[in-house]
Order: sequence, then structure tokens, then C-alpha cells
Amino acid sequence: MKYVFLAASAVLLSACQNSDDATNQVVSQKYVHKYGFDVTEDEWEERSQEGQVITLLGTGVKITRSYENGQLHGPTTYTFPHSHVIEKIMMYDAGTLLKETQCDTSGTPLKEEIFEFDDRTIVTTWDEKGVPLSIEEYDNELLMEGKYYTPDHILESTVEAGFGERIKRDRTGALLSRDVIEDGFAVQRVSYHPNGQIHTISHYHDYQLHGEQLKYTASGKPLMKLNWNHGVLDGLKTVYRNGSKIAEIPYANGLKHGTEYHYDDLGHLTAEIEWKTDKKHGSSKFYTEDTAETEWFFKGKTVSAQKFDMLNTRERLIADLTGN
Repeated sequence: MKYVFLAASAVLLSACQNSDDATNQVVSQKYVHKYGFDVTEDEWEERSQEGQVITLLGTGVKITRSYENGQLHGPTTYTFPHSHVIEKIMMYDAGTLLKETQCDTSGTPLKEEIFEFDDRTIVTTWDEKGVPLSIEEYDNELLMEGKYYTPDHILESTVEAGFGERIKRDRTGALLSRDVIEDGFAVQRVSYHPNGQIHTISHYHDYQLHGEQLKYTASGKPLMKLNWNHGVLDGLKTVYRNGSKIAEIPYANGLKHGTEYHYDDLGHLTAEIEWKTDKKHGSSKFYTEDTAETEWFFKGKTVSAQKFDMLNTRERLIADLTGN
């Protein structure tokens, strides 16, 4: 396969098209010299490869790439499917991507990323009217500077030298989340329901959930309390219904481990279930007003109470003998 086709395929893949093999979507490809006249692929190869390559995909997306001396140079554009409206514009300088802009179906910009040569990236987002919602500056993945605006374009929060508050809104201006930023990282996020009530309060370390997480219903009642250790459930998970606690589930390193409790809406205990490394191990007790039933498990398998005692005793003896 010739150079231009390979280059086109590489950009298609990097642009995250719907198909894993974007080259199979190509319906037609047109080569236009920089002076405006069409050339064949062979002529394009023989000349200095300056001008445009226009590719039509089976999805209806038209991609127009600009080249100079065989390298991407100037704008590369992607249209919406079966439309002349530009969805994405990528600006290149001698093969280096300088800027990428995404637009909506009306052509209004949604998001722009400017890639500086010192690993800095400046990211701007706009609302549906084309008014900036946020302007951020990243050093690699660290958020170092940020300005965030209300729907009336009033500055409502900032990040300076890697510390501050980041606010995210959707394109209508509705509040989505508030992040506490420290040393360029988000260490806490408060997300919101569409009605403005708090949805979730989460804590993070190195981009992973870490510490207590609280979830609420749209009416403000508690829904769930979880504990995380670097992205893994670790500790007690508490579940609520209509504001009342209905379950407590213990986790250790992402696995159910310990005794799980269930309650009815009046706070009466309805079940006790013993777990060991994510398998039922021990008794599972279920209560009603008049009865109590017990089932026994050994490493996830149903057994009798007598067999559980025998297997459990044997396992302890083996552990004592082997020192494990």
C-alpha cells in the first residue's frame, strides 16, 4: 500500500472511528494538487505530495487532509455523517498536531485542545451559545491553571499553580460537579443531580477512588456509603432505602469478607451472611417475626452444620501444621 493511504489509515485509527479497521470503511479517495487540480494517486506519489487528500467513508463522513512535502500540514477536517458541517478540525504543522477543535451540528465549537511544545495542553470548552465555560491548562495530565464561568460568563472558580476548585457544567449551564484540586490532581469530587441536589461525594488519590464515598437520591436522602482503597472496595458498604439502613456488606481488597447484615425498613435484622474471600463461608441466617432459618456453607458450597465444623477444623489443623 502506498504512503498516502498508509498515512490516511493511521490518522483514521488515531481519530477513534467506529470501526476497529477504519481503512475498510473507505468508499472513495480524491487527490487535489495545491494549485487546485485533481491528480491520480500515482501522480500524487510522483509529485511533492502537496495539496489535499479527500476521503469519503461508508459512514458518510468526509475527511479532508492537507499536506505539504508529504506531511500533514494545515487543517484536517471531519464532517458529520452525510453532512457538510465540520465536526472536528485538526491543525498540523509539518506532521505535528497543534490544535484539535470539536463542534456541534450547528458548527458551534464544543471543545478545543491546543498542544504546546513543552507538554502543556490548553483546553477550552463552550456552552451551546458559544460562550466559554472553562479554560484549563495542563502540564502533561496535571491541571495547573483553570478558569470556570457561570452561564452568565461570570468567573466562579479558579485553579492556580495546581490548587483550587474546578467546576464542570453541561452545555446548557447545568452544574455537573465540583472538584477540589491539589497538586494538579482531583482529590475530591461532588457531583449533582439535575435538580441541583448532591448525587455523590467521592475522594481520590492518583485518579483512583480512595477513602469514603457517599451517594444520595435526588431528594437528598442517603443511598449508599462505600469505602475505597486505591480503586478497590475495602471496608464497609452501607446501603439505604428511603433514608433507612437496609444492608451492611464488608469488603476486604475488593472481596466480600466478614459478616453481611440486612435490615427491614424498621431497622429489624432480617439476615446475617458470613463471607470469606468472596464466597459464603459459615452460617447464613434469615429471620422473620416468628422464625429463624440457618444455612451452612464451606467455601461457597452448601454443607451441613456438622460437615462445616469438620471441614473447618481440618483446615485449621492443616494451617497449624504448615504454618500458613
